[in-house]
Amino acid sequence: MATLPFAARAAEAEDAGDLLAFEEMTDGKCQILSEGGKLVVLRNLHPSRAIRYRLVRMFMEVPQGRLDGEIAAGEATQKLGCSRVNRRVQSWRVERATLLEASK
Repeated sequence: MATLPFAARAAEAEDAGDLLAFEEMTDGKCQILSEGGKLVVLRNLHPSRAIRYRLVRMFMEVPQGRLDGEIAAGEATQKLGCSRVNRRVQSWRVERATLLEASK
């Protein structure tokens, strides 16, 4: 197994965050919680490799907590929460993300 030079590994790790997509879906519970609210889900866009991530949940632009996890390539989306709570915006941002080795 060939090992990538450190610079190449670092560049690859930075690109992993670009492969995580946040999507909003219509959801009755989020709509009841706050008018206009939608369910925010996370999707891995890499075709064959899982991604290990750390997200920061933001509420009214203030960090509220972190969420660590892994999402497989092609896996169904992972639910994060509602985009609005009590008429206030809630969102997530990627703090770090790393592509995992492909399964053999």
